[in-house]
Amino acid sequence: MRRITFTSESVDKCQLIFGKDLINSLPQSIRIVDSGFKKVYGKMLKDEYLMPGGEHIKSIDRVFEIYQLVRTSKSKAITVIGGGSIIDLVGYASAGHTEIEKLFLFPTTTVSQIMPAVNGFGVNFEFVKDLLSSRGLPNKVFIDSSISYWSYSHLSRSDFLFPLLVALSFDKRLFKYLFNHLVSGSEVSAELWDDVIFSSVKAYLRGIEIGKSVVGEEIGRHIETASRLRAENQVSLIVGGMIELRLAEELGACDNRIVEDFFRSVKLLWKKDWTSRIDMSSLVDLIDQKGGVRISMPDGELDKTLFVEATVFERFVREKTWRGLESFV
Repeated sequence: MRRITFTSESVDKCQLIFGKDLINSLPQSIRIVDSGFKKVYGKMLKDEYLMPGGEHIKSIDRVFEIYQLVRTSKSKAITVIGGGSIIDLVGYASAGHTEIEKLFLFPTTTVSQIMPAVNGFGVNFEFVKDLLSSRGLPNKVFIDSSISYWSYSHLSRSDFLFPLLVALSFDKRLFKYLFNHLVSGSEVSAELWDDVIFSSVKAYLRGIEIGKSVVGEEIGRHIETASRLRAENQVSLIVGGMIELRLAEELGACDNRIVEDFFRSVKLLWKKDWTSRIDMSSLVDLIDQKGGVRISMPDGELDKTLFVEATVFERFVREKTWRGLESFV
C-alpha cells in the first residue's frame, strides 16, 4: 500500500491511499454511489444511496438532495464512490454544508483516479460547465487501480490516453515512457497499470502545486459548455488537448515532436463510438464572448500557459476543415 499526502494552499491536508480491495475498508459514513458502478460491483456495497453518473448530475437540485440525505442521517461523514461527475457534485455539496465534517473519495474511472479532486469541486448552472465552484479538499482519497484496470482491459484501451495526457502536461519523461510502450505494442499488465496510475497521480499533483492545468482542460470545458453539456467529458478533454497542442504548435510555443507523438497516440487509441464532431461555430462564439482562452503548455516548455486572443482562435478555426478528427491529424 502506497500513500501520498497533498497539502493545499490553505495548509489543509489530504491523504491519497493506493492499494487493492480498498472498497472493503472504507470509513463508516454516508455512502453515495454511482449507480453504474453499483451494477458491476454491487456485491461489494451495502447501505448506499444511489445516484446516476454523468455531467447532468452536477446540478443545484442534486445538491439539495444530498443535503436532505444528510439531514436524515446521523453521520457527519460522506464517502462518494464513482466517477468525476458524482465526485464533483458530492464534493461541492460537502464544502458548503457546515455539518459535514469529513469527505472521503473512492474514484472508479481512470480520469477520476489520475486527476483526483484535490483542487476544488464544481457544479453546472444554466448549461455552463462548472460555473459554480468550491475550494473544498477531501480528507482521504482511496485509489484502487484494479477498478480502472478492469475498465481498460475489458471495455476500452482508449483509457490509456488519459495517463498520456497527464504525463504530457506535467512529466515529459513519463510521457515518453508511456508513448514508447504504446507504440511497441506491448501488453499493459495489472502491475504496470498500477504503476501508471500512481506515477500519473504524482505528476498531476506536481502540476496542481505550481498552478498548472492539464493540456486540453480549458478548451475541453468550453467544448462542453458550447454543446450545452451534451458533449462527453472524456471526448471533450482529448479533443481540447489536440486543439490546444495545435494552437501552441502553430504559434511556435511548443515542441512539434511531442505534439505529433500525442496525435499518433490518439490515432492508435481513439474509441470507435466516441464522436469526433464538435460544434466549432458555438465554440468560437463562446471564446469570442470571453475575449480569448488561456491554454496550457506541455511539460518542459518555458511558459506554463499561453493566452490566445479570440481573433487568433477564430482565424485558427477558419483555416481548418473541422470535419472530425481528420481536421486535427
